[in-house]
Amino acid sequence: KIHMAVRGLGCPVRFTLTAGQKGDAPQAEPLIEALPAEIVMADAAYDSDRLRNMIAGKGAIAVIPNNPSRARKYPIDK
Repeated sequence: KIHMAVRGLGCPVRFTLTAGQKGDAPQAEPLIEALPAEIVMADAAYDSDRLRNMIAGKGAIAVIPNNPSRARKYPIDK
């Protein structure tokens, strides 16, 4: 899989390659650490409390759809 962090207009900033069976959410943390952001957008595969807490710690807003298996649903601004 290719995991990539991009700027607002889609310009690549960082990327990493993993085997197909690796989880998505753990790959996001090293991709976005030390990057400035006001909003961090990702798909539902990246939905985890740990990542959401990291994003909040940056002072940014997480725009990540809830994973269907999540018990506690977070609001999302579509």
